[in-house]
Formats: sequence, C-alpha cells, structure tokens
Amino acid sequence: MFSFHHVTLSVRDLSVSEDFYKGLGFESVYRWQDEADQLQICHLQLGLAVLELYCFRPENESETISDFPPWASGFRLGLRHFALQVSDLDEALSALHGAGLLAEKPSVVCGQSCARYVFIMDPDGNGVELLEGPLVNIQRPE
Repeated sequence: MFSFHHVTLSVRDLSVSEDFYKGLGFESVYRWQDEADQLQICHLQLGLAVLELYCFRPENESETISDFPPWASGFRLGLRHFALQVSDLDEALSALHGAGLLAEKPSVVCGQSCARYVFIMDPDGNGVELLEGPLVNIQRPE
C-alpha cells in the first residue's frame, strides 16, 4: 500500500546544495521554479532514493524564514539525518575532501549497526551519515 518516495531538505542556495549532493553521487533529475521566483525545487536521485531540495526566496530579501507559512519553515523538529552506504569509508572521505566538499576529514567511529560510520554536514547544516558495511541484521521486536 505504501512505498517510500523522497526526503525533502530546505536549503539556502540551491546550486551550492545541488553541487554538494552531486559530489555524493546523486544525479539531478528534475528542476522547477515558480513564476514569482520565490520557490525552486530540485530532485536528485541516487539509486532508488530521491532527495528533494527546496529553496525559498522571498520577494523582499529582508524577510526571514519565519515569514513563510508553517509548512515552509526549515526551523522545526523533523529530519535528524539520512544515511548513505559506501563500500570504503576512507576512500569516500578522501574523495569528498579532494573535491573540496569537506574542509577536514572527520574521525571515523565504529558502529553498532554497521562496521564504521561518520557524520558530515551539507552546506545548510543537514546531517548526512556515511556508513560502511557490513550492516547488522536489525532484530524486530516480537
């Protein structure tokens, strides 16, 4: 009946965020902009996963995010992070650092549900977990 479709992040600069996620292997598959140039949307795809980026631009640049309707606010409880699985975490971090997407390489942590992981931030401070297998089988409650 239900199937996962996408995760949406509100971002400050669509081009900067789009380039960041392209550096993580996503491909741009859709772009839209409203006639008033107040909202831009970009869909990026990685495998079957779709990441939707929203970029709100008020008519009056002095407006703040709080001036938008509640559904548009990026400053509320919600997404903590999302994760991308990599085959070699050290190689992935070196590639991201070499491409200028990471100023410094973060320290890798041994995980409980995966072999190793690290958290990085996108240009707007959204958390992205990079994790390396093997992944553990998560036990379901009985």
